[in-house]
Amino acid sequence: MKTKKHKILVLGQTPPPYGGQALMLQALLDGKYRNAELVHVRLEFSKDFNDMGSFRLYKFWGLFKAILLTAIYRFTQGADILYYGPAGPNKLGMWRDVILLAPIRFLFKKTIIHTHAGGTSRLYQKLHPVGKFLYRVAFFNPDILITLTEYSHGDETVLRAKKLFVVPNGIEDKFLYNRQSNDSPTRVDQPYNLLYIGAMYAERGMVELIEAARILKDKRYKFCLRLVGIFIDSSFSKYISELVIKHNLSDYVEFLGTKTGRDKWEILRNTDVFVFPTYVPSETFGVVLVEAMQFKVPIVASRWNGIPFVVGENEDALLVNPKDSEDLASKIQLLLDNEELRLTMGMNGRSHYLSKYSIQSFIKNMDDVFSEL
Repeated sequence: MKTKKHKILVLGQTPPPYGGQALMLQALLDGKYRNAELVHVRLEFSKDFNDMGSFRLYKFWGLFKAILLTAIYRFTQGADILYYGPAGPNKLGMWRDVILLAPIRFLFKKTIIHTHAGGTSRLYQKLHPVGKFLYRVAFFNPDILITLTEYSHGDETVLRAKKLFVVPNGIEDKFLYNRQSNDSPTRVDQPYNLLYIGAMYAERGMVELIEAARILKDKRYKFCLRLVGIFIDSSFSKYISELVIKHNLSDYVEFLGTKTGRDKWEILRNTDVFVFPTYVPSETFGVVLVEAMQFKVPIVASRWNGIPFVVGENEDALLVNPKDSEDLASKIQLLLDNEELRLTMGMNGRSHYLSKYSIQSFIKNMDDVFSEL
């Protein structure tokens, strides 16, 4: 007898902007499931990275529209399970989530909370009594809480989740179309390519990364640090640009802006070391780390929150102390000095990706979660 599928209303933003959470939501929606049928209400809170975490008047219309469409789809589509990914420990984002969820959550029989950005529960204790009440209405007692790694920020305890599942992110394999990738790099006095991908702001370790570049330059390494993404704040962008000039790094640092699709894959194909010195409080996973693994690129990343659960330390990644430019530079230097280590760690990363972070693994794991509803 054919099992009836759960009908789940997925409330969330898909690209653009091309952040990790939006990309994973798109991957979720593109999947095929034995145990669930998904209905999507797209949030439109951020037109680009400059809008993320900021106040904009158009977002009020986005909130109202999302609440209205959710109520309509709940009954016209018969979706009686709500799926939502909160903003993490960002106060403005938390209030947006509360205003969105509090009026609609009671419409659904069950709720799934998927913490792509962990730590929203850390804000709860600091709220006033009315705020705590609204927060409880919006978030407490979800039927299922999904975390990306074993590092959960303690969300399951505060939110009193009935069931907890760990589901790592997974991405589609883009390496195969680039078969002649960096398997056998040949280098004749060519600069090493270092790469960072993601939104750029202070807590992503951008200052430490530029300082590490200065250290490597002073040691006479030939390299190009390629920064893919955009700055969240114009004043911080100016500060980083001035820091690059101050350290005479203009010939060593390249700002490439947002890259997607084949342009992004081509950059990864030609990368020697991927760097991710984040210390963002909500950091739980880092899809860009998996993208680097996929393309056999060894990683230098901060030992922070969920990152040690994503990469294999000394297998496919070297981990550094957060906010430590000296440590960052020394780990990058270790890889630049040892081609065999770079190749071995790159191949380990590829194996790690195939065994744990493929899109097929993600879809299967999510389908298993849906079967528990």
